[in-house]
Amino acid sequence: MVTQPRSATLTAHVHEQLRAEILGNVFAPGSPLRLAVLSKRYGTSMSVIREALVRLTEQHLVVLLPNQGFRVTEISREDLIDVTELRIMLEGLALRRSIENGDMDWEARVVSSHHVLERAELHREGEPGTTAEWSAAHAAFHDALGTASGSQRLIGMVRGLRDSSELYRQLSGVGVAEAKRDVPAEHRELMELACDRRADEAVAALGRHLQCTTDLLLQAALAEDGGGRYN
Repeated sequence: MVTQPRSATLTAHVHEQLRAEILGNVFAPGSPLRLAVLSKRYGTSMSVIREALVRLTEQHLVVLLPNQGFRVTEISREDLIDVTELRIMLEGLALRRSIENGDMDWEARVVSSHHVLERAELHREGEPGTTAEWSAAHAAFHDALGTASGSQRLIGMVRGLRDSSELYRQLSGVGVAEAKRDVPAEHRELMELACDRRADEAVAALGRHLQCTTDLLLQAALAEDGGGRYN
């Protein structure tokens, strides 16, 4: 006899599917997310869909508007700048605390996640943004840097901000602009500084890394349509 997934497990599964499709631009920014439509799409109840959408609102990928229901979060230049400033602040704090408190297991997670990231395919010809493989490895590496901070709330906030940044990255497709940037070297520097316990240098390098990505995202949007894409 085949047993059905428990409600919590099913909600988590639908949440991950929805999150991946939002980040992959299957559902564009500002588009409605109708419970009945999604229920049919994922073959599950509307209550499960609602729970998954509520989780996504907590990650700022979805908003719940009065009389309109759930929608994919809109994007804007101001929001991207705000997200980046908060990421630099909070992700830098998580990294500093991890360097101060992390043990050998933490170092091993940083090194192993970097090893996976270095070998992941960054772009595929004819496809915008980065590959799903690289995006997952990239998130895992940045996550590993801050996981020894000792604060689950801080880690949760950092992950939510990273998801918001990923939405902009995938929509902008900054591959051409990033061709002049040595992204692997930036990640390698972060790994080495973190494992060498050079907190000030590591936090500064992280700030430069995050800011450079945002600058390229903004330049890509401006070059595409004269500045109207993020408005």
